[in-house]
Amino acid sequence: LSNALSLGRRSRPPGFVMGSCASTPPLLPDRGVLRIIGMTSDASSSQTKAVAAMLMTAEAVSWDGDPVKTGSFTAGAASFVAAHCDTASAVLPATTPGSDGTYTQSGDLAKSCVPKAEAVSQAGFDEAGLLLDARLGAKWAEAFGGSAQYVKLAAANLAATPGIRRVAWQLDEDRAPEEYADWVSLAEYKAFAGYAGSPPYVVLGARGVPLSQSELERQPWYAMTPEQLGWA
Repeated sequence: LSNALSLGRRSRPPGFVMGSCASTPPLLPDRGVLRIIGMTSDASSSQTKAVAAMLMTAEAVSWDGDPVKTGSFTAGAASFVAAHCDTASAVLPATTPGSDGTYTQSGDLAKSCVPKAEAVSQAGFDEAGLLLDARLGAKWAEAFGGSAQYVKLAAANLAATPGIRRVAWQLDEDRAPEEYADWVSLAEYKAFAGYAGSPPYVVLGARGVPLSQSELERQPWYAMTPEQLGWA
């Protein structure tokens, strides 16, 4: 397993991000890969703009599956994708084993510039499941049902993509507590944020500004345990 998928202790509190109290989205410290996650619909325009600003200093963008479309967490990548239309190494969508990757090309933004998503390996997918069992609890996959594959994809893609410097999570601040148990982005955050070997997570609120540590701690999901989420 890569460093991103190695079992280990948290190196800092969950949700801690360098520069999280900044009033503007922090820029990448060097020209690496920015991973983006979040809502597949109803992302705010401010979140979209914040991701676009973060990508101005990145060499590449990585994400899981979703088309580049208006309202999605991917919308902020549209300008970057269009500007790197012929640079395969800069645009890195991923998908589950066995998928042909064409769904990622079906969005309304950056048309003809989005490559097919590359399927993660079955071995990496399976290893990701084992790590998630260890970190989230034995019942997490049951709680997610058919969406468990997307949590595994997130973990496998984190391991398979070298050079990820930060993960930008466009937070759905209006998500109801009864929907926490099958929240893919939350599962990734709980499984990776703060662990040694994981990139730092920047949690972007609806205003497009990174949440401070105190703001994160006020989120009702922040301190919930796998048991409370129904994962263990």
